[in-house]
Amino acid sequence: MATILGGFSTLHGALRAAERGWLRHLDAALCARRLTADQWCMLANLSGDVGITMSELAARTQLPPSSATRHADHLAERGYIFRVAAADDRRRILIGLSRRGEELVAEVRAEEARAEAQMRRSLGSDDYLELVRLLGRIAETPVPK
Repeated sequence: MATILGGFSTLHGALRAAERGWLRHLDAALCARRLTADQWCMLANLSGDVGITMSELAARTQLPPSSATRHADHLAERGYIFRVAAADDRRRILIGLSRRGEELVAEVRAEEARAEAQMRRSLGSDDYLELVRLLGRIAETPVPK
Protein backbone atom coordinates (compact mmCIF):
# COMPACT_ATOMS: atom_id res chain seq x y z
CA MET A 1 0.00 0.00 0.00
CA ALA A 2 2.84 2.46 0.78
CA THR A 3 3.99 2.32 -2.84
CA ILE A 4 0.51 3.06 -4.14
CA LEU A 5 0.15 6.12 -1.89
CA GLY A 6 3.61 7.53 -2.57
CA GLY A 7 5.12 6.56 0.78
CA PHE A 8 1.97 7.11 2.85
CA SER A 9 0.37 4.13 4.53
CA THR A 10 -3.19 5.49 4.38
CA LEU A 11 -5.31 7.67 2.15
CA HIS A 12 -5.90 9.90 5.17
CA GLY A 13 -2.15 10.45 5.58
CA ALA A 14 -1.71 11.24 1.89
CA LEU A 15 -4.64 13.69 1.85
CA ARG A 16 -3.48 15.45 5.03
CA ALA A 17 0.07 15.78 3.70
CA ALA A 18 -1.25 17.09 0.38
CA GLU A 19 -3.44 19.64 2.15
CA ARG A 20 -0.55 20.83 4.30
CA GLY A 21 1.71 21.02 1.26
CA TRP A 22 -0.85 23.04 -0.64
CA LEU A 23 -1.44 25.39 2.30
CA ARG A 24 2.32 26.10 2.38
CA HIS A 25 1.79 27.72 -1.03
CA LEU A 26 -0.80 30.02 0.51
CA ASP A 27 0.86 30.57 3.89
CA ALA A 28 2.64 33.76 2.88
CA ALA A 29 -0.57 35.29 1.51
CA LEU A 30 -2.59 34.23 4.56
CA CYS A 31 0.04 35.13 7.16
CA ALA A 32 0.57 38.58 5.63
CA ARG A 33 -3.15 39.17 6.12
CA ARG A 34 -3.33 37.48 9.55
CA LEU A 35 -5.74 34.82 8.31
CA THR A 36 -5.92 31.16 9.19
CA ALA A 37 -6.68 28.52 6.56
CA ASP A 38 -10.17 28.08 8.08
CA GLN A 39 -10.84 31.82 7.97
CA TRP A 40 -9.73 31.90 4.33
CA CYS A 41 -12.03 28.99 3.56
CA MET A 42 -14.92 30.91 5.09
CA LEU A 43 -14.15 34.09 3.16
CA ALA A 44 -13.73 32.15 -0.08
CA ASN A 45 -17.22 30.67 0.39
CA LEU A 46 -18.96 34.03 0.79
CA SER A 47 -20.02 36.69 -1.68
CA GLY A 48 -20.75 40.36 -1.26
CA ASP A 49 -24.14 40.46 -2.90
CA VAL A 50 -25.89 37.52 -1.24
CA GLY A 51 -25.78 36.52 2.39
CA ILE A 52 -26.02 32.97 3.70
CA THR A 53 -26.82 31.61 7.13
CA MET A 54 -24.12 30.55 9.56
CA SER A 55 -25.28 26.93 9.30
CA GLU A 56 -24.94 27.08 5.49
CA LEU A 57 -21.46 28.57 5.83
CA ALA A 58 -20.41 25.93 8.37
CA ALA A 59 -21.63 23.19 6.01
CA ARG A 60 -19.84 24.69 2.99
CA THR A 61 -16.58 24.99 4.88
CA GLN A 62 -16.99 21.68 6.72
CA LEU A 63 -16.32 23.38 10.02
CA PRO A 64 -18.12 22.68 13.29
CA PRO A 65 -20.75 25.41 13.85
CA SER A 66 -18.99 26.66 16.99
CA SER A 67 -15.69 27.08 15.10
CA ALA A 68 -17.43 28.78 12.18
CA THR A 69 -19.12 31.20 14.57
CA ARG A 70 -15.84 31.99 16.33
CA HIS A 71 -14.11 32.66 12.99
CA ALA A 72 -17.08 34.75 11.78
CA ASP A 73 -16.88 36.87 14.94
CA HIS A 74 -13.19 37.50 14.28
CA LEU A 75 -13.76 38.31 10.58
CA ALA A 76 -16.63 40.66 11.46
CA GLU A 77 -14.45 42.48 14.01
CA ARG A 78 -11.90 43.06 11.24
CA GLY A 79 -14.58 44.35 8.88
CA TYR A 80 -14.36 41.53 6.32
CA ILE A 81 -17.93 40.25 6.63
CA PHE A 82 -21.36 41.71 7.29
CA ARG A 83 -24.26 40.30 9.24
CA VAL A 84 -27.83 41.33 8.48
CA ALA A 85 -31.27 40.06 9.39
CA ALA A 86 -32.98 38.18 6.53
CA ALA A 87 -35.78 40.17 4.91
CA ASP A 88 -38.19 37.21 5.05
CA ASP A 89 -37.43 36.28 8.67
CA ARG A 90 -35.75 38.87 10.88
CA ARG A 91 -34.65 36.11 13.27
CA ARG A 92 -32.37 34.60 10.61
CA ILE A 93 -28.99 36.28 10.32
CA LEU A 94 -27.26 36.31 6.93
CA ILE A 95 -23.51 36.65 6.48
CA GLY A 96 -21.69 37.98 3.43
CA LEU A 97 -18.51 39.74 2.34
CA SER A 98 -18.13 43.44 3.02
CA ARG A 99 -16.42 45.59 0.39
CA ARG A 100 -13.22 45.24 2.40
CA GLY A 101 -13.72 41.47 2.46
CA GLU A 102 -14.28 41.39 -1.31
CA GLU A 103 -10.98 43.23 -1.83
CA LEU A 104 -9.18 40.82 0.48
CA VAL A 105 -10.64 37.78 -1.30
CA ALA A 106 -9.60 39.19 -4.68
CA GLU A 107 -6.02 39.70 -3.45
CA VAL A 108 -5.68 36.21 -1.97
CA ARG A 109 -7.42 34.59 -4.97
CA ALA A 110 -4.82 36.20 -7.26
CA GLU A 111 -2.03 34.65 -5.19
CA GLU A 112 -3.92 31.36 -5.05
CA ALA A 113 -4.26 31.40 -8.86
CA ARG A 114 -0.49 31.92 -9.23
CA ALA A 115 0.19 28.98 -6.90
CA GLU A 116 -2.35 26.86 -8.78
CA ALA A 117 -0.73 27.71 -12.12
CA GLN A 118 2.63 26.70 -10.69
CA MET A 119 1.15 23.41 -9.46
CA ARG A 120 -0.39 22.79 -12.89
CA ARG A 121 2.99 23.36 -14.58
CA SER A 122 4.70 21.10 -12.06
CA LEU A 123 2.23 18.20 -12.43
CA GLY A 124 1.41 18.71 -16.08
CA SER A 125 -2.03 19.73 -17.26
CA ASP A 126 -3.44 16.21 -17.66
CA ASP A 127 -2.31 15.04 -14.19
CA TYR A 128 -3.49 18.29 -12.63
CA LEU A 129 -6.97 17.92 -14.12
CA GLU A 130 -7.09 14.26 -13.09
CA LEU A 131 -6.08 15.22 -9.54
CA VAL A 132 -8.86 17.80 -9.31
CA ARG A 133 -11.34 15.29 -10.75
CA LEU A 134 -10.36 12.57 -8.28
CA LEU A 135 -10.41 14.93 -5.30
CA GLY A 136 -13.90 16.00 -6.34
CA ARG A 137 -14.98 12.37 -6.40
CA ILE A 138 -13.49 11.78 -2.95
CA ALA A 139 -15.30 14.86 -1.59
CA GLU A 140 -18.62 13.66 -3.04
CA THR A 141 -18.33 10.04 -1.92
CA PRO A 142 -20.81 9.34 0.88
CA VAL A 143 -19.35 8.28 4.20
CA PRO A 144 -20.34 4.68 5.02
CA LYS A 145 -22.47 4.35 8.14
